[in-house]
Amino acid sequence: MKKVFYSIMLVSLALMPMLATAQGAMHPKTDKHGFYNITDCPRSLSFIKATSQQQEEGTYNVSIYRGRELAQSFSLEVTSGDLYYLDANFDGNMDILAGPAASRNYSTILLWDDGKGEFVQMEGDMYMLNGDFLVNPGKKFLVGAGSGSYCSQYYTRYVWKGNRLVATESLIEITDPNAYKEYGVNRRYTVIKGNNYDKIAANKKVATNKKSQLPAEWRSILTSYGM
Repeated sequence: MKKVFYSIMLVSLALMPMLATAQGAMHPKTDKHGFYNITDCPRSLSFIKATSQQQEEGTYNVSIYRGRELAQSFSLEVTSGDLYYLDANFDGNMDILAGPAASRNYSTILLWDDGKGEFVQMEGDMYMLNGDFLVNPGKKFLVGAGSGSYCSQYYTRYVWKGNRLVATESLIEITDPNAYKEYGVNRRYTVIKGNNYDKIAANKKVATNKKSQLPAEWRSILTSYGM
């Protein structure tokens, strides 16, 4: 298989704690609802050097350097070698999202750990980072979105618990009301607790055919996604 190389140039990880003290500088400009998209984040920085190399289909090696010396290396099961820089967990330090951050694609996040002085991979099921992501730095949560079928779209709200993203709520949007009746979905919009789609009926919180009847936060999320 032909190897594909992706690279982003930077200077020294030793500067990171000093340069990442102002949290406001870590986030792109948000929309009127307080969100920005992962693809709005910078692809290169002056104070980090990281490269990604495809090992095989679905696996990329991400190398991080201190000056010219290799400091860390991660083998990641992601869909592409794209790298984005953002303060993903709202601690004032710059982190690295590896992968395309797109629907039906896999990504993961390397979080800067001040105590260890190095990056650590986020914990949890890799599938949790399947989707197109919005970040709300003001309220400190992320939203992942993806298509489930020709007539369904899924949105999941996440918060951080340590180095793990935990789903608090999900919104299922369907355009064919007959397609998901067996799962207990018979309205255009259904909000459930968490993201257990095998127990939709038990976790259902809101079901409506009108966007205007959704909770305000979900209306703003849909608007920020252009829906």
